[in-house]
Amino acid sequence: MAAIIVTPSLAHKTFLWPSKFLWNTGDVVDVALTSALAFPDLQFGPARDRISFTSVVLDNEAVGALSYEESDTILKVTFTAERPGLAVIAMSSKPRFGEIKPEDASAYLDEIGAEASVRAAFEALPGSPPLNRSYSKHSKTFICIETCSIGYEARFASAEQALQFVAVKSDKTAFMLLRNGKPVASHAVSVNTSDQAHHDLSTNEDGIVTIDPAMTGAVMMMSIWITVPDQPDGVYHSDYATLTVDLSQKG
Repeated sequence: MAAIIVTPSLAHKTFLWPSKFLWNTGDVVDVALTSALAFPDLQFGPARDRISFTSVVLDNEAVGALSYEESDTILKVTFTAERPGLAVIAMSSKPRFGEIKPEDASAYLDEIGAEASVRAAFEALPGSPPLNRSYSKHSKTFICIETCSIGYEARFASAEQALQFVAVKSDKTAFMLLRNGKPVASHAVSVNTSDQAHHDLSTNEDGIVTIDPAMTGAVMMMSIWITVPDQPDGVYHSDYATLTVDLSQKG
């Protein structure tokens, strides 16, 4: 299967949004999973049964006692902060399958930046069939319980997600994009700020994207990997990755 690059700033955004990034020991921490046209709006909450993977790691130890609450705008995850340290929350959705009507297929191929050969192969299919697509969303956030310096190593570790961002040890403003645990070089990344501005960047040859050190506050990084099927009548699968962090957060 081949892959193509899509501009993530054009896509619907699914992300984790904690009600705050710094908590006290003993607090009941709540983090919202939501989808929206703009970050950090809270618009559409997925159902609990749409989630395939949830992980909360605090001070490098898994937190097992998680609670969920569904609403129209968010899926809220809560847990008790039993000790200080950095926490990594990660969630992934089950693949969702669907068809794009033949009359809309050309616009979809434009949106995902399909090469001419991919478009030609699909358009050559007999009978004007629909385009088969699927997608999964992979979201992550970092928060701190009293301090970020305890258990900070978890920022650099990959979760069980097909596409994700991890922090880079050598630079607090740098993040690595991983697909199946391997760096993704020269790939589009969108950085969205809490005032709804966005910046279109790209990973370097090592799969690292560096954020302007002048940026502060909460931001969301987003990238999309689209896998083109071997056969034009196969399924075009999209993996969406987001990471929400507070760039102002100190140890």
